[in-house]
Amino acid sequence: MTPQEMTEIRNKRMLAALNMEKPDRIPISLSGQMYFKFIDPTMVIADYWRRPKLVDEYLIEAAKLPWLEEMDSAPSASGMPMDTFLQNFAAMWFAKMKIPGRELAEDALWQIDEQGPMTEEDYDTIIDKGWAYLKQELLNRIGFDPAALPPMDMEYFGEIQKKVAELGKTTIAMSGGLLPFPTFETLSGARKLPAFFRDLRRMPDKVRAALDVMDKEEVDATVKAITDMPGVYGFIGGTRAGSDFISTKVFEKFYFPYYQKVVPAMQEHNTKTWFHQDGNWSTFLHYFAEFPKKQCIWDPDHLTDMALIKEVLGDKMCITGNVPPALLSVGTPEDCYNYAKKIIDIVGPAGFIMNSGCSVPPNAKLENVQAVIRATLDK
Repeated sequence: MTPQEMTEIRNKRMLAALNMEKPDRIPISLSGQMYFKFIDPTMVIADYWRRPKLVDEYLIEAAKLPWLEEMDSAPSASGMPMDTFLQNFAAMWFAKMKIPGRELAEDALWQIDEQGPMTEEDYDTIIDKGWAYLKQELLNRIGFDPAALPPMDMEYFGEIQKKVAELGKTTIAMSGGLLPFPTFETLSGARKLPAFFRDLRRMPDKVRAALDVMDKEEVDATVKAITDMPGVYGFIGGTRAGSDFISTKVFEKFYFPYYQKVVPAMQEHNTKTWFHQDGNWSTFLHYFAEFPKKQCIWDPDHLTDMALIKEVLGDKMCITGNVPPALLSVGTPEDCYNYAKKIIDIVGPAGFIMNSGCSVPPNAKLENVQAVIRATLDK
């Protein structure tokens, strides 16, 4: 079978799951950026900066390992300089990224270092002058200059994309790249979380007024992004608004209205909404049931109970998940196999994608990842 033929099969499989249909088998998408360690365990995370081409090479080689070759998703080799990706990512919270081998130990995970450049008075700036105006000012305050980041080597990028294509993985991918976060999340980074939570208590009406301005601009930005870079789904991350972070009252007034605006806008442009939700969202699951059937994907980490997700959202949207990172690190292959079989029994096989709980960690054991894949394949 040619790589192109295999990609067609995987695309059909993935689309069936996203549309809540029963595919030929459950798609496997164990996302993670550390698979290169399965090829050379002596490598460290700092090698993303020291030897980026070797990391890309080994990420592609890892995708060919026994059982890992059954994964439908492509490896994370992208050809993009890690500084460019991570500093842009951190800037979405008006933060900087601490880098392994620089500010951190060479095998430590990169860390977001919040700067909190926004002041109380800046709420009025948003209301009076708009979010785009203040956003650029906040980026200036933290010294973020995208032009100073390493440029993309387009020739190398093309070489990597060709090598990945030869693996025959799915090409069903994100629309729009890094889409804006919910505006609640953005403000929590701009102000830093403690100050922002005080703002919610002390000046709730002003915060809501600023969010109204931001919501419109960020929904417009999302529509532009998915129009410029079409795809099947758009990825929106939720990190600071689970039920272990905020109350139902705060969620209803300050957080969920953004979703009520952006999801219909994405649907209007034929793009599904991929909710990547870190934390425990148990108390808030029922709110998401209001969205049209098959429009959304619920992608949790391991903290929200899968049986509850299935009960509340199972007839509304595709569900992914949710093998815990800790289990992949310190569990046994039998533990991982049994866990995967358990969540398949709960959620699958229709409208389900086997995935890690957020990401496969750097210290995951190869045999544990293989066990999850074997369980999904019923082997």
